[in-house]
Order: sequence, then structure tokens, then C-alpha cells
Amino acid sequence: MAPPKKQKMPSMKELQGLLEALDAEGGLAIGGGEESANLDDLFEDSYFYAILHNKVKQNSFSISSIATTATQDSTDTTTTAPTTLTFETLVLPQECSWGDDHETLGSELLVRPGYQAVLSAITSTPSSNNITTPTQTIFMATGASGIGKSSLAYFLVHKLFSAGHHVIISDPMFTNAFIDGQYYSCYSPHLEKHTIIHNAITATTAHNDKKKPTWWICDDGFLPTKGTTCNVLVTGSTSATVDKDVDSIRKKNKLALPVQFQIPKWSLDEIKAGLLVSMSLTSKDSPDITNEQEAVLETLFKKFKGNPKKTFAWVKKNWTGPSPQDTAANKPKSKSNKAKRS
Repeated sequence: MAPPKKQKMPSMKELQGLLEALDAEGGLAIGGGEESANLDDLFEDSYFYAILHNKVKQNSFSISSIATTATQDSTDTTTTAPTTLTFETLVLPQECSWGDDHETLGSELLVRPGYQAVLSAITSTPSSNNITTPTQTIFMATGASGIGKSSLAYFLVHKLFSAGHHVIISDPMFTNAFIDGQYYSCYSPHLEKHTIIHNAITATTAHNDKKKPTWWICDDGFLPTKGTTCNVLVTGSTSATVDKDVDSIRKKNKLALPVQFQIPKWSLDEIKAGLLVSMSLTSKDSPDITNEQEAVLETLFKKFKGNPKKTFAWVKKNWTGPSPQDTAANKPKSKSNKAKRS
């Protein structure tokens, strides 16, 4: 008896054609119905899959502050104990990662102290919660390149969805949406072809029974399109582009100037915490690094002016001696960080 023929896997070109055909019909719908089960598997390593299926965990870890390490005065035998700081993280299943194709953050996201303040500020605005007579509210979170604007966006997507809001996030390539408990995806350049997402963005009245606001987070240089009526948060503007972006938003949507949040620079202690997160060391009972490594971080902090992206990139490339990589190397590696759309 002849062995059964192996099923031929679709080529990259064939898969791309399938996705484009689906997008032409209105995009992908994940999260309900047998017809979407195979599509669900395509996104199992992405953060929106974990958010949709309630797989995001909130953890915390503590570090000793670099700025207040124990010192002893020559005339006094009293030793000042170092200050202990606690940070929170949002943790995905190991096979998942925060970020999309444009960025890789791993499965653990550091929650900076200011993130919760931004969430509280945007959701406490009266107009952002007015459902019977919606009044659009638009916000901009600005800051230098690499300071963590996208991380703020991912934090807000998780928190807003968990609170029952409709949430849409777009970058120049893809738009992902959580609407009425369902997940949808389409190509950002063809956003108007996706009826459900487009209606949620441009609706003039509440469109569901839960009476929850709709939030559109525009990240990585993407700006809201003409006709937008939902609440908007732009997280991709830098100091060099903010004036141009504000003018573009105002002209397209005939709105007053958006409310702006300036994302502060990272402190040295945040850099230390972020390094431990990036090296997957926060699961230890007492994650920490040596005094010599702290000295290196202080030098990098000054060299890169507190920019975390540049600091972490340098550490991963150049760290020598007993370092966090030695510990992280013994941890199992996660799967690819990129969402599988092609």
C-alpha cells in the first residue's frame, strides 16, 4: 500500500495572496466561529492573541536603587540602607511577544510609573466617556525616539480592552482591533475596506449594547484618517515631528489641538529595571546586577542621555564578564517574536 502523500504547504507567495484576498473582503476576523480557527493559529505568538484570550499576567519585582547604594561616613558608623524600588511587568505566555513586526520586546513588558497616570488621565476625561452624545477626545504622547511610546501603546491596549472598551491599534502596516469581544485585522493602507473597523472609527453613535467608548491608538508614525469620530491617542510623534503631526490631525479632523503628554526620560533605576526585564531575569527571587555592572550602566546612562533602546542594544552587544546574559543563556528560548501575517 502506497504511503499517503504529504500535504504540500503553501508557498510564501500563495499565503500572501490568501491574506490579500481576505483583506479585500474586509480583513481577518479572529476569535469566533469555526471559519476563523485556522487563522487563530497564525497569531498565537502575538500579544493581541494573548490579550483576546486573557493570558496576560501582571507581575512585580524589586531592585535596589543605584542612586542610594549603602554608604558609610568616616565619622559615623551608621550605614544607610539602599532604597528598594518595586516595578510591575505585563507578562505574556513564553511563545508570545509584545510588539509587532517593526519591534521586538520579548514576552515581558516593563510598566513605567507614568503609564498608569496616562491611562487614568485619558479615561477620566468627561468627553471620552460620554456615550449618549459622543464628543471626540484626541491625545498625543510625545517623546524622543526609543523612549517607550510603543510600549505605552501596548500597555493601554491591554488595559482598555480589559476594562471592556473597544480598542484599535494601527501602525503604517497593520491595524488590529478588539471590537465587541472579537479580534479583527487588516492592512492599514486599506483601512476603509474593513467595514467593522472603519465603522467603529467613524461611528457617530454608540454601536453596541455595552455602551463602551472606542479608542484608536495610532502608533509608529501612523495618524488618524479623515472622518475619525472615536477617541484617539497618537503615540508615535517625536519632538521633531510633533508640530507637523498636530497640524495634520487638526486639518483632517477639524479638531482643536490635541491634549499632549510628554513621556519623561528614563531614570537610572528604570534603566536598571528595564535591563533586567530585557534579560528575562525578573523571575528570580531577588533580581539584581553587580556593582561593576551598575557602574557601566551609569556610564551608558550619561553617554546615551537616558535612552533605553540604545542602552539595551549596547549591553546585549558588548556586555562582558559575569553578566545577566550568563543567567539568561540557561533559560529556554522563546519562539519567533513576529506575528505571522505572511
